[in-house]
Amino acid sequence: MTEPAAPKDPYELLGIPRSASVEEVKRAYREAAKRLHPDHNSGPAGEERFSQVVEAYQALLDPERRAALDEALAGAEKGDDRGAASFERVAPGLVEGVTRVVGGVLEQVKEGVARRWSLGKDLRYTLPLSFGEALIGCEKRVEFDAPVRCVACKGRGRVEDEAGRVVCARCIGHGVVVASRRFSLEIPPGTSSGQLTRIPKGGVPGLRGGPEGDLTFIVEVVPHPYLTKEGDDLCCLVPLPATTAIGGGRLRVPTLEGSTVIEIPSGVQTGQVFRLAGRGAPAPGGRRGDLKVTVEVEAPRTMPEAVRRLLLEAERADPAAVFPRSTALRLSLEGKDE
Repeated sequence: MTEPAAPKDPYELLGIPRSASVEEVKRAYREAAKRLHPDHNSGPAGEERFSQVVEAYQALLDPERRAALDEALAGAEKGDDRGAASFERVAPGLVEGVTRVVGGVLEQVKEGVARRWSLGKDLRYTLPLSFGEALIGCEKRVEFDAPVRCVACKGRGRVEDEAGRVVCARCIGHGVVVASRRFSLEIPPGTSSGQLTRIPKGGVPGLRGGPEGDLTFIVEVVPHPYLTKEGDDLCCLVPLPATTAIGGGRLRVPTLEGSTVIEIPSGVQTGQVFRLAGRGAPAPGGRRGDLKVTVEVEAPRTMPEAVRRLLLEAERADPAAVFPRSTALRLSLEGKDE
């Protein structure tokens, strides 16, 4: 099967007119790159066509290089050799090797070797945040090892020496090495799981000088063991020893910043709520909601016999005063047994 002839210039490679805007160039490149990516088009011809599309895209995004291309292509259409000279002088980076315009056709001369590089892959990094970090916001410093462009050969995989171009010893010809990557991210208040922070060209560089992919941080908020969010308020359910519920006392409760102590009056029942103003989640206007602490009375699993007898005596003496709710229920159900 005969391969279709290559388009005559970068505009035809991307299928756009010479008057195309920058956004039109970007849109055409994304569509062409998706269609011609080597992952979907195997073989040297497919890789070469894909590399041409990337090179054309990079040239058309640079105003000076684009102006030189327009001048060169216009001159070539008129049979003017000065167009080719202008192209070689101002835009030598369109392709690797020597580039010239002959009869209006963009021709690549690469020392007889077709270019073989690949588009870099995207990176995704899961960024764990504590419940407090996500609610209040913070600066998060991240460090991890990942592929980066080789500085020895500038990602080309080859270096110049006295004998000519040879394989780069540092990256062994790949143009990519593994190194530590460091980032500082500003986490805004109210961040939730699944939110993304994208860094263009922060991903893996392509082999042998190919462009980088993107880096995306994906937030994963670790749930708090006690606190939950309800609007601008924070809520927690705290066990309350029966002795404190009976006689009153101090109870330590969790907060967004750590913990604090609240005073419990005597006679507290399960389900009673204590509200701590301004200790909740950040809200618009710089204020904060409240922290709502709900207590759950915890009965003792064991107790001294003397204590048990005292409780029973107190209940017999005045059950309605000691346990009003259970006494009211018992009286309302008496005589209704099945």
